[in-house]
Amino acid sequence: MLNDRTRMTTESILPLKIALVTPVADLYHRLWPDIGESLFALAGRMAQALQIKEELTIACHQPVSTATQFSTLFQDLARDEWDLVIVALAPYCPSGVQIQALLETPLPLLLWPMQQMFELKPDQYDGETIKLNHGVHAVQDLAHVLARHGRAFGVIHGHVQQTDFRESVHAWARAGRMRRAMQQARPVQLGGHFEHMLDLQIGDSAFVRDMGLVPTVVSLEAFADLIGDIGESDIQEHLTLYSSLFDVDPGVDATLLAQTARGDIALHRLLEQYCSQTCAVNFLTLCNDARIGDGLHIAASRLMDAGGGYAGEGDWVTAVLVRAMQQGFGCASFSEMFSVGYADHRLLLKHWGEGNIRMARARPRMIRSRFEDRQKAEFAVADFEFAPGPAMLVNLNASPDGKGRLISITGRITDDPLPCVEGPRAVFKPDAEDIRDLLNHYAYAGGTHHLALAYEPRPDVLEKLCLLSGWQYTAL
Repeated sequence: MLNDRTRMTTESILPLKIALVTPVADLYHRLWPDIGESLFALAGRMAQALQIKEELTIACHQPVSTATQFSTLFQDLARDEWDLVIVALAPYCPSGVQIQALLETPLPLLLWPMQQMFELKPDQYDGETIKLNHGVHAVQDLAHVLARHGRAFGVIHGHVQQTDFRESVHAWARAGRMRRAMQQARPVQLGGHFEHMLDLQIGDSAFVRDMGLVPTVVSLEAFADLIGDIGESDIQEHLTLYSSLFDVDPGVDATLLAQTARGDIALHRLLEQYCSQTCAVNFLTLCNDARIGDGLHIAASRLMDAGGGYAGEGDWVTAVLVRAMQQGFGCASFSEMFSVGYADHRLLLKHWGEGNIRMARARPRMIRSRFEDRQKAEFAVADFEFAPGPAMLVNLNASPDGKGRLISITGRITDDPLPCVEGPRAVFKPDAEDIRDLLNHYAYAGGTHHLALAYEPRPDVLEKLCLLSGWQYTAL
C-alpha cells in the first residue's frame, strides 16, 4: 500500500557518501617518514568500522600536508556528489595549511580528532603512541579559525568502537545530504508570491544567498505555452497513471482529467527544462489566468510522491526545505497548521488539495474542486488522510539579521478520521504537554505558517544540519 513505511523512510535515502580527508603536518613526513602510509592505513580501518549501514559509503583520500595539496583535493571533491567531508585529524596539521581550501568549498564539513587509541593507558603511552593519537588539539586549532572566519562546520569526538559514535556519524551524513540537497535544489517559482503574504518571502535573506539559491521565475505566458504543446498521446498515458494512483471520483469527468494531465505534464517538463525537482506554485494567479485555470494540486502531489520539493503560495524557500526533508528522511510533505484543539492539545494539519500521496493512510482520491475570484476555475485535487504514526513538523525561517532558523515539533499523527473535510489532512498530537506554550514558543522563534511534515522524528539530524549551515535551531 501507499502507506508502507519502508517506502517512506531511510530506504529512500540511498546512498550517503562521505569523503574522509586526512591532514598531516608536512614536518611529520621528515620526523616520521612512514607517517603518510600509516595514516592512510588507519583511515581505511576507521572507514570500514564506520560503514555500519548499507546506505553509507566512506572513501579515504591520501593524506595531504600543504595548502596546494588541500586546494587540489577539495577542487576534486567538489566535482563529485559528497554529502559530507570529514576532516579527520589523527596527527597535528596547522590550520593555516587547511583554511583557504575549507573556506572556499561549499561541501559540508565535519571535524574529527581521529584516534587509533581508544583507552588511555598511562604506563604504555610513548612517542609511538603520540604519532597517530594527538589530533584533538589540531581540531581545536582548526575549529577556532573556521569559527573566526564565520565558516559553519560540525565537530564530533569519539572512537569507532563506540556504537553511539558510529550512529552519530551516520546522522551527520544525513544532515549533510539535506544541506547538499538544498544547495542543489534549483527552485522554480510559478505564479509569483501570494500578494502581501510576507512571512513566506524570505528569499533575499543572507542565509539563502549563502547557499547560492536563486529561483527561476517562470511567467504564466511561458507555462500556458507549455500546456498548449501537450499532445493527446501524453494525456492518455497520464490517465492510465492516474487510475493506478487514485480512486478517481465520478465528479472528475474526462474533460477535467485531460486538463489535469496537461498541467501535470507541463509542470514536469518545466522542471526538467531547469534540471529541477523543486517548485513553488501560487494557486491564486494560476486559477485567475483563463489559459491555465488550475492550481496544479495533482501535479504538486505527484511531484512530492516522486521525492520532489513543493510549497504553495509561491513559497520556494519551503519548497527547498521539503526537498531536503525528502532527501534526509526518505519522505516528506508540505502542510500547514489549520486549527488548534486547546482542550486536547492537538493540531489540525491540512492544505487545499496538494500533499505527498506516498504518505496516505489509504488509497488517495482525486476529486473536483473549484475556485472563483476574478474568474471561475475548476480543477482536480488530492483527497487523503496522512498515515498515523510518529511524525515531525519542520519550519525554516529567517532571523532579523538574515540568518537561517529551523524549528521542529515532534509528535505523532493520530488515528482519528476526518470524514467531513477534504484535501490532505491529519490530526497531529505534539509531544509537548501544553499546546498554548508550544505555539507561543513557535511564534517567538519566528515560525512561519508553512511546514514540512516527515514521519521520522529525528531532531538530532536537524540540529546537525543547522550546525553544518550556521543556523539557529529550536526543538519544541
